[in-house]
Amino acid sequence: MRHSPRTVAAAAVFVVSALLLAGCTAAFAETAGTVAQRLQPRPVPSATATPIAIPTVEAASPASGSLSGGDTVTLTGSSLSQVTAVMFGEQAATDLTVVDENTITVVAPRHATYQSGSVAITAKSGEQTVPATGDLSYEYTAVSDVDRQMQYALAYWKDYNDDEWGNYNPLGGDCANFVSQTLAARGWEQTATWRNSAGSATSAWSFVPALDNWLQTVPDVTRLSSEQRDQVAVGDVAVFSWSGTGYRDHVMIVSDVIANDDGSIDIKLVGHNVDYDFRDLDETLTEEHPGGDVWFYSIP
Repeated sequence: MRHSPRTVAAAAVFVVSALLLAGCTAAFAETAGTVAQRLQPRPVPSATATPIAIPTVEAASPASGSLSGGDTVTLTGSSLSQVTAVMFGEQAATDLTVVDENTITVVAPRHATYQSGSVAITAKSGEQTVPATGDLSYEYTAVSDVDRQMQYALAYWKDYNDDEWGNYNPLGGDCANFVSQTLAARGWEQTATWRNSAGSATSAWSFVPALDNWLQTVPDVTRLSSEQRDQVAVGDVAVFSWSGTGYRDHVMIVSDVIANDDGSIDIKLVGHNVDYDFRDLDETLTEEHPGGDVWFYSIP
C-alpha cells in the first residue's frame, strides 16, 4: 500500500517527538538521581580522634655536673614520655627512663673534651627536636680527681706543657713524662722516687720501664691484664709492649671506655709521642702493632 506524503510526514513527526520526550525523561531521571545522592546524610564517625600532645621541656635539674659524666639529670615538662633521646652538646645521654608522662631522667655523658663549660641540653622525639620553654643548658665542672686528671690530659695532649715539665722527646719519648703529669694533676704527690722539678725528672717519672716498676709498688693500685678490660676505667694507665715479649715500650692514659650493645668494650687512650686524644686500643694492637700486648693499672 502506498502512503501519501502527509501520512509519512506525520509519522516522522511522531517518532521524533517520542525520541525527544524519551531523552528529556532520561536526563531528568539522571539529574534527579544525582541530587538525591547529594542530599543523602554524610556518615558520622563512630569515635572522635584524639590529637597527639606535643612534648615540651621546661627544666633540667641539676644544671651542672662532673666532666666525666655519670650524674643523673631530671627533665620536666609535658608529654615527655615521647622523648627518645637527650643530647648534652654533641654527646648522647644514656639510661633514659620515663618516670611519668611529664618527667624523664637520663645519665649525663662525659664532656666531649673534658673541659669546663656550658653545653645545650636538647631532647629528641625521633628525628624531631622537642621544643623547650627556656634556654636549657648544663655546666660541666671539674669536681673529682679524675675530672682534673682528664681536664689536664685533654688540654695538653697536643700542646705540650714544656715550661712546667719539660719535653723528653729528644731523649727517646715524652709518653711517660706526660702520663706522670696527668697523675700529678689527679692529685698524686711527688716522692723522692717519682718526681719532676722544672723539667728535671727521675726515671720513674719519665722512663716507661721505670714508671711501670714504680706503679707496681703504689698502694691500692691494681695491675690488670688485657683480658680484664671490663674493669678498666677512665684515668687508668695503659702500658704497651709492641713486640708482645713484655718489654715496656709505651704508656698512655685511658680517655674513654665504651660498652657496646654486643657486650664488647672499646677503650680509647690519650698520650704523647703519637700525640692522640682518643686513640683506639684495638686498632693500635692489631693494625699499628700486630702482636703487641697491653696491661693496665687501675687507679682508685
